[in-house]
Amino acid sequence: MILTRILDYLSAHQAAGIGELAGAVGSTPDAVRSMLDTLQRRGLVHPVRPGSACGTSCRQCSQPGTEIYAPGPAPEPGVATTPCQPISWR
Repeated sequence: MILTRILDYLSAHQAAGIGELAGAVGSTPDAVRSMLDTLQRRGLVHPVRPGSACGTSCRQCSQPGTEIYAPGPAPEPGVATTPCQPISWR
């Protein structure tokens, strides 16, 4: 099941962009985005945005408009996370 493959990939890599996930699971970015919405509603993934000093080697942070997701529910507001910070959609 692709949802499980997305969760496994995020668990192994800590965070990934839509395009990276689509390539990893052999699907389209639009389909992956839809699956991520489902996983997010279930509290299994959350969107993140890079902090000012991300320091990771993925280089996804420097691309404007990149959607990055991480495994697990979103951290509480004000809780520091690495390598990225949670996106507030509200």
